[in-house]
Amino acid sequence: MEHMENKISERFPSGYGDFALQSSDGVIFYFPRHILVSTSDFFRGMFELPTSDQAQGTMHEPLVVTETADALEDLLEQIDPKMLTPALDNDKIIDILEVARKYQIQIIFDRFEEEIQVQYQLRNAPGRSTQLLLFSRPLLVLYIALQHDIESVGKRAIQELARCSSDLIGNDEIEIPTKVFKHIQRLREERIQKYRTYIDILAKARNRSPSKRSVHIHTTPCVTCAKFCSEFLFQLEKGVEEQPAWKTFNRICRAEILAKCETCRERRPRLLDSFVSQYIQWAMEALKMENSEVVAWPVV
Repeated sequence: MEHMENKISERFPSGYGDFALQSSDGVIFYFPRHILVSTSDFFRGMFELPTSDQAQGTMHEPLVVTETADALEDLLEQIDPKMLTPALDNDKIIDILEVARKYQIQIIFDRFEEEIQVQYQLRNAPGRSTQLLLFSRPLLVLYIALQHDIESVGKRAIQELARCSSDLIGNDEIEIPTKVFKHIQRLREERIQKYRTYIDILAKARNRSPSKRSVHIHTTPCVTCAKFCSEFLFQLEKGVEEQPAWKTFNRICRAEILAKCETCRERRPRLLDSFVSQYIQWAMEALKMENSEVVAWPVV
């Protein structure tokens, strides 16, 4: 008889499968034995051992596992082909992968790896969701990759960490090895220095006589024009220090104010107007740097 004190899973009730598992908090799940065999090396090995009618996993004696009912349900939903596979929950991903490692279920790791690769392809897509795990918690993705030695995922995480907002690193409580963290900091500094070379070129152009940049501007820049330009360069440097990415540099440049200068009584020229072809070259260089592959793994 079934244990009366135990609760039966609503998701995997009696009759759903021929193998019974009992969670640590006393919920019994019925799941098809052949699915466990085909997806889990752990269960495949267990089922190859001599069995009897009284063996654990029968309706009379469920196999008791250490996972809670919630964790066990999450795991079974991931491997049940009769159900629409739910997306890997960002808040549960560490626990799900740990259970998958315990029971040697490679399909869940493959799905996670595939999902991160798909997210990476969306990195420059306009309007992409910032809630995607790779973009919302890249440090967590790297932590998982290091824990389970998933090279392709780790490399994508490092690429994102080298260009993401510093808040995504500083505000995440996930801890990674010091050597790995220093490697990421070096990559970020390389990118910041690259953008600073572009900013230095713009700053030098600011100090040039305006007449050399446009025949429509007075030969001597007024205080208002100089102020606008200084504020623009300051915001540009601050922006790339916080997020050393082309999208940040480009966004601030595109937003350069075209305010009407009351002193000069004409529209102030954009500083970038004299750098159109050079700006395109900068974009190509920056994006090539951002998209460059991480060669070494694990990072040392």
